[in-house]
Amino acid sequence: MTSPATFEIRDRIGHLTLNRPDKLNALVPDMAPAFTEALRAGATDEVKALVLRGEGRAFCAGGDIGWMLEGLQAGRMEEMKALLRLGVTVAHGLKTLPVPVVAVVQGPCAGAGMSLALAADLRIATPDAKFSMAFVKLALHPDWGGSVMLQQLVNPSIALELMLTGDGIDAQRAHALGLVNQIVDAEVLEDVVKVTAQRLTHGPRGAYARIKQSALRNMGLTSESLLALLEEEGRQMAETIQSADAREGLMAFLQKRTPRYA
Repeated sequence: MTSPATFEIRDRIGHLTLNRPDKLNALVPDMAPAFTEALRAGATDEVKALVLRGEGRAFCAGGDIGWMLEGLQAGRMEEMKALLRLGVTVAHGLKTLPVPVVAVVQGPCAGAGMSLALAADLRIATPDAKFSMAFVKLALHPDWGGSVMLQQLVNPSIALELMLTGDGIDAQRAHALGLVNQIVDAEVLEDVVKVTAQRLTHGPRGAYARIKQSALRNMGLTSESLLALLEEEGRQMAETIQSADAREGLMAFLQKRTPRYA
């Protein structure tokens, strides 16, 4: 059976790939082993840079809505909480890794998928990339670090606009807001990613680690305070996902209709 996410090391570059292209790489708990291995390797001398991407035409469409609704209806809340805990671990792990993390974003990058991209240090996007903090459209709270990372990257008013509306923004606006470092045509994407990753592997690992620590500190955060924020975000999501509005939002999404909230 094909793994929903894979991790491999080539030339000291770690490659973490979400591998559910038929589902736009929607996140599920079975991806945990690949994330865990990537974070483990990134904390050692095995890799000097980590590249995060999605297989196929999307980076990541967020959580798997069908899986989420099925789990809610079956009362499998522990499985939902496990996915939220994975999000806390991944977001915290990526921001505190001693090596640079590069997200390669093409196509849809929505919900927890956008959160995942924001947890990287650098983002390279193709012109067709579309970013959306889509949680509110399903009556959900951001997770996987989205509410934390977004407000560190853009001013609070813009962060609230994106979270309260859930509207998508294209690669050009994302670049203008500072959410994207480069926009690269698909034809040269692989070359640019390769050159970027190789350049990072030739740099000083110790300095990278200290720079990332300083960047976190300069945002007023420590590893411990970041973890506390991510855990609280996860608790908010766990509460909202059990609401009647969330069930309606998820159902309406799958039925391709406008939700009718209370």
